[in-house]
Amino acid sequence: MPEHTQHGTATPIAPRPARDDQEVGKRRGTGRTRRGRQTRSQLVDAARTVFERDGFLHARVADICDLAGFSHGSFYTYFVSKEEIFREVVDSVELDLLSPEPSTSTADPVERIRAANRHYLETYATSAKIMHVIQQVATFDEDVHKIRLQRHEVFARSIERRVASMQDAGIADRTVDPAYAAQALGGMVAYFADLLFNTDNSAGFTLDNAVEQLTILWANALGVRASD
Repeated sequence: MPEHTQHGTATPIAPRPARDDQEVGKRRGTGRTRRGRQTRSQLVDAARTVFERDGFLHARVADICDLAGFSHGSFYTYFVSKEEIFREVVDSVELDLLSPEPSTSTADPVERIRAANRHYLETYATSAKIMHVIQQVATFDEDVHKIRLQRHEVFARSIERRVASMQDAGIADRTVDPAYAAQALGGMVAYFADLLFNTDNSAGFTLDNAVEQLTILWANALGVRASD
């Protein structure tokens, strides 16, 4: 049985229980009513708080239920395990983080890059604690790892299309490969967000300066200049 080490203690990871697809479908179906959606959402919000506070391995379904104000029976009406609700938390956090930035009325390409970088960093700042837990769990949970890869692939494709669009408009270097740019520049921002909000190596860095410097790096890498 695989083990994961947290705080120097090896803790066995419980095998995922076999699930009856029809039964799971029935449970998930209860979230289709307005009340069901509200209950499910409250459980997910409570789970996020518990995972942020206790980490994945030490989080308990009982604590999630207590915080949400529901019984164990209510929890198992919607989720079959702690692992399943954690994956839903992951999906919602990644979706918020990697969603396109709010549209901006400016036509200046550098300003659009700046707005995208600020959106990512500010969104990451609100999710830094749970992102730290997600990164840990992704090292030993294949499903969580896949969710992250899928979301990042969608995000990369979005950046790739944006770069190609700027090239078509004649405002970005056409010798830059959009696919390489998407992975390299997107990865740079993601790494710096983790450095800024989840490590002890961020002394002297601020969000505003990070936005500005990352924007300069993006613009220079793509050969983009501000509109006159």
